[in-house]
Amino acid sequence: MSTARCPNCDVPLTPVTARARTGYLLALDQCPRCGGLWCDRWELFPLEAAEVDRLDPVDQQALWAPVATVKRDLKCPRCRCALQRFRDPLLPEDTHIERCAACEGMWLNRGELRRFKARRALATNPAALPDAHVKALSQRYASAARWPTVSHLSNATSPAPPPDEDPAAIKRELMWGAAWIGARALLRLLLHI
Repeated sequence: MSTARCPNCDVPLTPVTARARTGYLLALDQCPRCGGLWCDRWELFPLEAAEVDRLDPVDQQALWAPVATVKRDLKCPRCRCALQRFRDPLLPEDTHIERCAACEGMWLNRGELRRFKARRALATNPAALPDAHVKALSQRYASAARWPTVSHLSNATSPAPPPDEDPAAIKRELMWGAAWIGARALLRLLLHI
């Protein structure tokens, strides 16, 4: 039994295995009560799309049953840090994947894995995308101030802090940045590089 606990239900997660696209097996964790799925760092992306039906089945009885909404902040099943919403321009706005900034694992509620893999399949085959969706994506990319990359993954998971938040910290960061630029310029001048 895994020591990790479900962020929603606070019950122990059950280890499950799933095939990856490259042929090896992934060790994931799933909540036996709500069906949520925990993927450790980099496990979500190579997960084979055919595994969705087994890991994220449509359960008609569970869909009709009342579900208590979670009114608390979700915690990482591994390190107990606060989970943050993962934002990706290729995912629909209503997709809610939570990501841990410390261990980089991802939490998907029931149904999110199916939605994520369906969207990834469309992204790899642009001819299958409807014209209206292609236009909406291109407008979103054109209006984006910064493209999320691997080096800015933490910026993609949380909104930027408001500019009026802690002006002393912002001033400190600007001063350290200016000092670093000055030191780098001096080293280049002294070392002739």
